[in-house]
Amino acid sequence: MGELVGRRHWIALWVVSLGLSASAFASDAATPGKVFRDCANCPDMSVVPSGSFEMGAAPGDAQATKDEGPRHRVTIGKPFAIGIHEVTRAQFEAFVTATSYQAGDSCHGYEDGNWQGKWEDKVGRTWRDPGYAQDATHPVVCINWHDAKAYAQWLSQSTGQRYRLPTEAEWEYVAQAGSLDAKGVDRLSHDTANYGAEAHCCTSLATGNDRWLTTAPVGSFSPDALGLYDIRGNVWEWLEDCYNNDYTGAPTDGSARTSNCSLADRRAVRGGGWGDPGRLLRVTYRLRSPVAGRYFGLGFRVARDVEAQ
Repeated sequence: MGELVGRRHWIALWVVSLGLSASAFASDAATPGKVFRDCANCPDMSVVPSGSFEMGAAPGDAQATKDEGPRHRVTIGKPFAIGIHEVTRAQFEAFVTATSYQAGDSCHGYEDGNWQGKWEDKVGRTWRDPGYAQDATHPVVCINWHDAKAYAQWLSQSTGQRYRLPTEAEWEYVAQAGSLDAKGVDRLSHDTANYGAEAHCCTSLATGNDRWLTTAPVGSFSPDALGLYDIRGNVWEWLEDCYNNDYTGAPTDGSARTSNCSLADRRAVRGGGWGDPGRLLRVTYRLRSPVAGRYFGLGFRVARDVEAQ
């Protein structure tokens, strides 16, 4: 109970800092901080308040890459809900069982956990068997963008609500709010997230509270300031936006960029994963993936539209 009260207090302070009125806390479906679940097998969702933020790397960020700029002001005009956790194997399995959906028969990864070995698309590796041990509470991986979209569509049809993938702006909005302190200092450490050694991709490291060499069960670490888990680390997350080489011409209203794309067959992925160095988990770091690609370190979480009643 204390944790929940603390989170609501933090959200209230955030709302005030964004200049929102007290009416934002009316008792309705769009109440910031409200946690809900639309069905027994649905993800737990949390309502995020509307507001504005600076998207992209700050000037002078020595680690920034070209695609993290130019920095620009984004205003998200209304609250939305986002999954507290990454979608789990059990939740994805409920979808597959209900629909007989076929999520492919191969997945990219390193063979048998040999991170210095060959990266390849291996037949027989799937979301049920990504090449390392998982249980129902782990985030689902080996899921491509179409699979993630199909899952969100099934949730929409099952609940009568509009589920979808988060936009890239929405993801960075919650990542900034939940991961940075009041001075903009990043809280990332192996005590707060599951990620790899500071070398190169897929060099696992278990240290501190990070006891896992591959994925951890969702919710294994403390929640961030918004009450969300694993926004960074554990697995990369698919987003709605097509990939562009930079933010020139990007929407400023928080919507997804789906036209005039540098790479229309690539979609943005964010957050870093269990085998990545910490620099790839920076809040503004961007990566892309082919829409048909399935990878043993890539999963997703869902967003949902909410409306005041």
